[in-house]
Amino acid sequence: MVKNVKKLDSYLEYDSKNEDVTIAVAMSGGVDSSTVAYLLKKQGYNVFGITMEVWTSGSSCSQSIDLSDAKKVCDDLGIEHHMIHLGDEFKELVVDRFVNDYIEGKTPNPCMVCNRHIKFGRLVELGLSHGADFIATGHYAKIENGLLKVGDDLNKDQVYFLSQMRKENIQKLMFPIGDLKKPQVRELAKLLNIRVYAKKDSQEICFVEDGKLSEFLNELTDGKASCEGDIITTDGKVIGKHRGISFYTIGQRKGLGISFPEPLYVVEIDSKKNCLIVGKNEELFSSYLIANKINLLGCEKIEELKNMKLKVKTRSRDKFHSCSVKILENDKIKVDFLEEKVRAVTPGQGVVLYNYDGEVIASGFIVK
Repeated sequence: MVKNVKKLDSYLEYDSKNEDVTIAVAMSGGVDSSTVAYLLKKQGYNVFGITMEVWTSGSSCSQSIDLSDAKKVCDDLGIEHHMIHLGDEFKELVVDRFVNDYIEGKTPNPCMVCNRHIKFGRLVELGLSHGADFIATGHYAKIENGLLKVGDDLNKDQVYFLSQMRKENIQKLMFPIGDLKKPQVRELAKLLNIRVYAKKDSQEICFVEDGKLSEFLNELTDGKASCEGDIITTDGKVIGKHRGISFYTIGQRKGLGISFPEPLYVVEIDSKKNCLIVGKNEELFSSYLIANKINLLGCEKIEELKNMKLKVKTRSRDKFHSCSVKILENDKIKVDFLEEKVRAVTPGQGVVLYNYDGEVIASGFIVK
């Protein structure tokens, strides 16, 4: 039984005015992008699919299946499907940075980098060059007032990952399911008899097989990722050995391979000394963070951030924290948490600043 039928029916309404608008749908082979293509076709738009093929390590089976599904969905709809090969650019801009960040003791966020340079960079350019007026994706996000805004499904806050995209590309984007929740999208997909309506969500890192990050990093670093070093408490006591700083992250407790009278967590990763610093849970809480690579979406100059009332997220599943911003030298910012300290602020991860309407004002990458 389809839920909220009246609301969902509005997504299937045809409008003849749409026939003059051409939309390239970024097709991943998953349920979200497939549903977007079906809905836009139903609404009368001139639609074609565009899929990027990127670099993968080891078995490319999962990507091959997804690419095949994307092509089959386009065939079902009777629309053109364009395959874009971006392997070299993806390897250079996303994968190499991902590996370097881990070697430097950071925990990278490759989706934010990919969305800036590849998915909402090169893919947008190529979609427009194929005659599209707009590029549509299956992300749970909105565009309002010319800004990125959190979608209605807070469990799928993909705006966090989109926040590094270039401001000038926003006007060419559409997020047709941004005011729906995932269960509603699956209901629509089932109603439309889309072949992938029950397909599971994609894995977290598209270019690394699930559970094989260690093998991946060792492969691309010729084993340098597995360089053992000391595990040290915050008061300077050596209590064990780690198997390579690349395999740990801030806040980690399990898998440290140490015995201690009380629970210990990774509170810092020192890449220069090749050591893990571990401490108590309360030592994981920070009153501020430092970020660089600031991308402005809701203002023109970085100095404007210091006068705004903002909320911040330090990871996609984080809650919103009230904050204030100070501008530092070299285009870095300091974000002070106003109401409470934040646990496990992690270098390499993204930090996203929102206004109180849920619109993205700026984003960057945590350095401290």
